[in-house]
Amino acid sequence: METLSIDEMAEAIAASAAQLKEKIDSHNKLIAAAFGVEDIDNTINDSVNQLRQALYETIKVLEETRKAFKSKRLETLRKKLMKILMET
Repeated sequence: METLSIDEMAEAIAASAAQLKEKIDSHNKLIAAAFGVEDIDNTINDSVNQLRQALYETIKVLEETRKAFKSKRLETLRKKLMKILMET
């Protein structure tokens, strides 16, 4: 196997990255067509935002009702959901 110079390696990596980007773009178009949407990235972002909102609402309800139920399991679940929401 021949040894490539730094410039040749950089060119090869850039070309490979460009090919991967083209394949990903093509793949995203296929997914968008399969789901009947125009822009899969916006659809995914919308879905993520809806999930975040649902998590927030769930946490809010758990917080509001924590004194009424006094459940260790619900407290653990609430804290776990809060951690997930904060990490994303």
